[in-house]
Amino acid sequence: MNAFRHGLETGFPWPWKNAADLPDETVICRCENVTAGDIRRAAGPLDAPEINRAKAFVRVGMGRCQGRMCGLAGAEILAAARNIPIEEAGRIRSAAPIKPLPAKIRGIMT
Repeated sequence: MNAFRHGLETGFPWPWKNAADLPDETVICRCENVTAGDIRRAAGPLDAPEINRAKAFVRVGMGRCQGRMCGLAGAEILAAARNIPIEEAGRIRSAAPIKPLPAKIRGIMT
C-alpha cells in the first residue's frame, strides 16, 4: 500500500501552490464561512504559529465537518503566509465525536 501511495504522490503531486495563491475572499471553511484572508490574518497579525491556533482565532475547522473539508487547504494557506513547511503548520485536531452518528431520540432519528 505504501508503494502505491508513493506512486500516486509522485504521479499526482498535491498542488500546494494553488491553495497558497487563492484570493483573500475565497471561502475555505464552508461550515463557518472562513476565508483565505481570515486564515492569513490569523497567521500574520494574530500570530497563529499553526493551524489549531488559527482555528481558535478564526474558527477554521470548527464546523460540522470538523476540518475534514477545509483542514488541508487551511494549513497550506497558513504555511504559505508564515513561509514555513506544511509539516510545521500541523493539522486540525478533531473534537469528539470523531464521526457524527445518528441518534434516536424519542423514536425520531436526528
